[in-house]
Amino acid sequence: MAFKEDFKDGKWPFGGEGGPGEVPVPTGAACIKISEILALADEHAGEYSFGGRADTLPPVSGLFVDEVGSVSVPLDQAQAEKLIAKCEKSPFGHNMDTKLDENVRKSWQLAPDQVDIKNPLWQTGIEKLSETIASRLGYKGVPLQCVLYKLLVYGEGGHFLKHQDTEKEDGMIATLVVQPPSTHEGGDLIVYRGGEVEHRHDFGKSDGSAPYFCHYAVHYADAEHALERVTKGFRLALVYSICLPASMRHLKRDPSRKLADDLADAIGAMGPEDESFVLLLSHEYTKKSIGDLGSGALKGVDNARFRALEEANSAVAADKKLRFFIAKLAVKVNNRLDEEGWGRWGREQAMHWYTTSGESLGHWKVSVLKEKLNFLNPGQETFMQLWKAYGNAEDVYTGNEGPIKSTRYSRFAIVAWPASRNLENVLSLMSAELAVEELLSRRPVDASTLRWFLDAVSARYALGPSNRVARKASLRFSRSFCELLLDASDADLAKRFFRDYCPRLGNLHGNDTIIPVIIKVVKAFAWGDVDEALLDVLGNRTGMFQYETPGDSEMELLLQVADAVDDAGARQDLIKMAAGKDLKLRTFNDVDMFWKHVILPSDAQVFKAMADKILKKEPSELGPFVECFSKYVDKRDTTGKFAVLEEIASKRMGWLKEEIERLDKFDKTFSWKMPYAEDPENPAIEEFLRGPEESMTTEDVKKFADIHDAKEFINSYKEENLYEASCNMQAVDGDEPFVTITKTREWFDNAQNKLARYRDELAKLTEHFNGPPKKARRD
Repeated sequence: MAFKEDFKDGKWPFGGEGGPGEVPVPTGAACIKISEILALADEHAGEYSFGGRADTLPPVSGLFVDEVGSVSVPLDQAQAEKLIAKCEKSPFGHNMDTKLDENVRKSWQLAPDQVDIKNPLWQTGIEKLSETIASRLGYKGVPLQCVLYKLLVYGEGGHFLKHQDTEKEDGMIATLVVQPPSTHEGGDLIVYRGGEVEHRHDFGKSDGSAPYFCHYAVHYADAEHALERVTKGFRLALVYSICLPASMRHLKRDPSRKLADDLADAIGAMGPEDESFVLLLSHEYTKKSIGDLGSGALKGVDNARFRALEEANSAVAADKKLRFFIAKLAVKVNNRLDEEGWGRWGREQAMHWYTTSGESLGHWKVSVLKEKLNFLNPGQETFMQLWKAYGNAEDVYTGNEGPIKSTRYSRFAIVAWPASRNLENVLSLMSAELAVEELLSRRPVDASTLRWFLDAVSARYALGPSNRVARKASLRFSRSFCELLLDASDADLAKRFFRDYCPRLGNLHGNDTIIPVIIKVVKAFAWGDVDEALLDVLGNRTGMFQYETPGDSEMELLLQVADAVDDAGARQDLIKMAAGKDLKLRTFNDVDMFWKHVILPSDAQVFKAMADKILKKEPSELGPFVECFSKYVDKRDTTGKFAVLEEIASKRMGWLKEEIERLDKFDKTFSWKMPYAEDPENPAIEEFLRGPEESMTTEDVKKFADIHDAKEFINSYKEENLYEASCNMQAVDGDEPFVTITKTREWFDNAQNKLARYRDELAKLTEHFNGPPKKARRD
C-alpha cells in the first residue's frame, strides 16, 4: 500500500516518469545499445575460459574402448599401456600441414567412433553441463551441442605447446575438455588471451578432488592454450566441440570477441546525447563492503556486467573512454495523514559517491538535482520491479503537522560518463567541492576558465550574489579555489571570489585549514588589490550554521596571517583589525603572536586597553597568557608589563587552587560517581549521574511521545547537560519509547588528568612568582 502511495503520481526516483508497469528505456542510441548488450550478461557471461568440478557428470562414466574393454579411472599403468597400444600418436597442425613432433606435442588419441560411454547418466550430465556453458559463453537459452571430438591420453612427459584449435564441426564456437577422476601430477591446461595467461585449469589437483570427481574446462575455439608437462602418472581427457545447432548458426559470434568487444563498439559510438548512464546493481551491498572493496565487492551479474564494461572501456580510444563511479542512490518519501487520508508530504534524494576502488567521495543531498539520471535497463524491468523491493518503512513520526510516515528506497549503482566531460558531469551530478577538486587536478587553469566555472557553480548550486539568497561556498570548495587563484594571477578574479563566494571565516569549523593558502594569496597579489575582501573574510564571524566545534576566532585568524606575510602594509592592516576584535586566543602559539604583534610594539594607551581585555577573561582561559608572557618579561621590567603579568598570574593561581580543591574531593579510585553533574529539569537523571550506578532507563522518570521525541531529547541533552558527566544514550522504540543511559569512564579519566595537570601548573607558577603575588596597582 505504501509503495502505491509513494509513487502514485508516476514520478520515480531521480527523474523517472511513468506508470508502475511501464518499462523505462535509457536515452541516447549508444546507451540503448549498451543496455541491450548488457542484457546478455548473466553471472558469468562473456568469460573467455572457465571450468571446475563437473557435478553433473558421474565419476564412473562407463568408458568402453574397442579391443581394450572397460576403462576404469583413475587410470593405472596397466590400463594406460593397453589404451596407448590402441591409440595413435597425436599430430599437430603447422601451416597447412599435419605433423608429428614430440617436442611440440606428446600424447595419444582415439577417434570418437572407437569410444563408447555406457553410463546413461553421462549424456544427461553433458546436456546439463552444456546449459551452464551456454550461459557462461553468452548464449543463455541457446541449446548448444557438445560433440565428442577425441579421447586423449598423456603419459609422463606428455604435453602440448601453445597452440590454437581448428574448427572441427560446423557451428563450433568453443572447446570442452572433460577429465575423469585422475591421480596424475602436472598437466595443467593454460589458456592465454592477448599473449597473457587468462586462466590456469588444474582439474581439481589443488583442492585434492581430482581423484574423485570429473572436472572440466572450456575455452573459445581460437584461444591460445597449452598443456603443461605431465610429471607423474597418466592423464585421460575427453575433448568435445561445442557447437551451435544448425538452425541457430546465425547467432555465431567472432570467437575472439566477448561481450566486452561489442560493448567497446557501443561505447565508442557515444555522442553528445549520451552524456552519462546509470546501471542499477541487482545484489544488495553495504557501505562497508563497497568502502572496503570497491568494485571488488560486486557479485554475480553485477560483477559480470561491470567487468565487461571495464574491459570494453580499456579497448576504446582515449577520447572515448569512460569514467566509472559507484553511487548509493537513496530516496526518502514522506506521507502525511490528514482528513482526506495519507498523502505525499515531500521527498528527499541523496547520493553517496565512491570511486571504483572504494574511496568515499562524500554524501550529497540532491534536492537541487535538475538533471534526470539516465538509467540503463538490461533486465527490462518495470518501475515497480526497479524500486518496490528496495524500500524500507521507517517510524511513523507525529509532528506538528500530524502523523508522518516515511519509506526509504536505496540501491547501489554504477555511474559512467565520458572522461572528456568529467568536470561537467561531476559539477552537475556530484558536488561543487568535487568539481573544483577535479579542476585542481588540471593545474594550471587560466582565469577565463575559472570565471566560467564560478558562473557554472552559481547557476548549478545557487551560490554567489546573483541569487536571491547570497549563499556562500563551503570551506572545502574555497580551499581548492584559492589554490587555483595562485596560478591564474588575476586580481579582479581573486577579489570577486573573496567578496562573493568565500564564507566569512571567524569561528567556522576547520577554518585553520584554509589559512596556509590564504597566506599564499596575500603573498601572490598586491595587497591593495585584495585587502578589503580578505579583511572582510578573515575579520568577521561566519554566518553558517554549524553543529561542529567552532574554529579559530577572528583575532586568531588575523594574527596567523599577519605573522606569516612579508608585506608591511598587509601586516599593519591585519594587526590593526586583530587588536580591535574580541580577545579569543586559545593556544600558546596564538598568544605568542598576540604578544609579538600587539603587546610588544604597543604604546601605553594600547597596552592598557589590551591588559584590561586580558584581565576580564575567565581565569580558566588565562593559562596560555601566563605561560607566554613569562617568557618575555620578568621582575626587571620597568614598563609595567611584569606588574600586569603578576595580576594575571594571581587570578589564574586562585582559580587553580579552587579547581584542585574541587577535583580532589571525589574518590581517587575509579567509581561511576560524577558528583558535579547538573540537571535541575530532570532530578532523577541528575541523581543517577551523581550516584554509583552504571546505567538507567527513563521509563519511570520521563515520557516521550514517540521515538523521534526520544532522539531529540538525546541530542539536546548531549549539548546542554554533559559538561560534568559522560555517558552514552540510546533511544528504544516501543509502545512507550524510552532512553537508556550508560555512563562511561571519560569524565573520571579527564578529571584525574586535569587534577594532575593543574597541580603541576600551580607548582610552577608558585615557584616562578615566589609565592602568591600581591595584586598589582595600575593607574
